[in-house]
Amino acid sequence: MPQRLNILKSWKAFVLLIAGLPLAAYGIVRLAENHFGKLPYFAANNERVNSAADAAAPGSFTFTTAGGNPTVSNSWKGRINVVNFFFTSCPVICPAMMREMKQIQESRNDVQLISITVDPAHDTPQKLQAYSAKTGYGKGNWQLLTGEKQELYRFARKGMYVTATEGDGGPEDFIHSDRLILLDNNLHIRGYYSGTSPKEVQLLLDDIKKLQHER
Repeated sequence: MPQRLNILKSWKAFVLLIAGLPLAAYGIVRLAENHFGKLPYFAANNERVNSAADAAAPGSFTFTTAGGNPTVSNSWKGRINVVNFFFTSCPVICPAMMREMKQIQESRNDVQLISITVDPAHDTPQKLQAYSAKTGYGKGNWQLLTGEKQELYRFARKGMYVTATEGDGGPEDFIHSDRLILLDNNLHIRGYYSGTSPKEVQLLLDDIKKLQHER
């Protein structure tokens, strides 16, 4: 009798093992996808493409930091960047985005965060400095940028493709977007995420890990 029980137990263990193998394999595949899967590239107007050769490039630009210093496109290369657009007097959406950017900063101090104002007439370097001092945003690996409105808006529309409107960067032109844009170390766009959604921000953090494995 004890021998029969042992055989029965062995048989059940074998069945459970066989049944569990597909689940284990699925789990391993999903884990590999989450950590090592390759992100798409984005071309003009958010079109997904498969290679860097087909991806959009933002072109050269020069903006101004909260400290009043210039920052140019080449200074962004060689590291992963997360970009968003905001303005300091925004009442609802921007504060939510900036809180999520802060969460990214606290999770990933090896990633450069860049917040670009869409209201440069109001958001001067001095204003950005005061905003940073008040909120704690824009410190460490996080830059707050301003500049010439037409260049900022060209970058948003033709470099990052965060809006489909074709404004001229004039006094009546205004951009508002809740998107966070993930750029690789060659400034190719690799993902768009809602900056007000913690779930989307977690996806962004997962995608940053994937980009690091590409390098």
